[in-house]
Amino acid sequence: MKFYIIEQTPKLLKLQLKPQTIFYWLFGGIFIIGGVFLIAALGKATTFSCSRIGEEANSCQLTTKNILSTQTQSWHFQEIIKAKLDTTITDAGGSYPFVLQTTHGSVLINLLNADSTQKEAKAAQINTFLKTPQEQKLTIGEDSRLWTYPLGLFMVAGGAVCIASILRQKKIVCVVDKTAGKITIERQSLLGNKIAEAKLSEIVAIELNSFEFDNISSYNIRLILANAHHIDLATASIFTATTANQIKETLTSFINL
Repeated sequence: MKFYIIEQTPKLLKLQLKPQTIFYWLFGGIFIIGGVFLIAALGKATTFSCSRIGEEANSCQLTTKNILSTQTQSWHFQEIIKAKLDTTITDAGGSYPFVLQTTHGSVLINLLNADSTQKEAKAAQINTFLKTPQEQKLTIGEDSRLWTYPLGLFMVAGGAVCIASILRQKKIVCVVDKTAGKITIERQSLLGNKIAEAKLSEIVAIELNSFEFDNISSYNIRLILANAHHIDLATASIFTATTANQIKETLTSFINL
């Protein structure tokens, strides 16, 4: 947010504040893209099941569901050699890939939340089931959608709020008129202009109102009125600490608080 003193006389102070939109568009865009990536690419339900009874007798299926599609692969018991961890490479999470060896080649069972120990335990479950005729059904898997969808939606919403705050804050003009005895705040935006006013005699203090996210703080300027109400300079906390303090000192000094 850029801060300008347009005009200053003993009786009149006129400030103009313009958002530095590149930062907000970039920040909002990164959050939205990251959220969509989480939902579309990492939000999956992976299930590997085997059965010795019913329509799918003596067969196994690997089903992967995401927001766009469902993929299923099937094998008869005699086509499956074993399940194991491929210790020759590591995946993106730093653990060994979990693969199913079949007579047609190796197939990756992608368990996003499992580490190498958990994958090894699941591989042992599959191998034990295939060697144990008494066991009728086996189902293993995970659903990463339980955390990727909420987190992804939160990131998309956060990015949208960031971009929306820019649309709501095209420019702010603050006029302190001692002759008229009032302060006028005009917020200009693509969605229309809004004006807030207060008598200078009603202002008892000027404070900084902060908002913190992921150890990053942003600030707003709050005019505290005698009737316990307040008026914010902006509709969101969009000032850096330095700019917020400069604005606060300028207003406090001019109004003589």
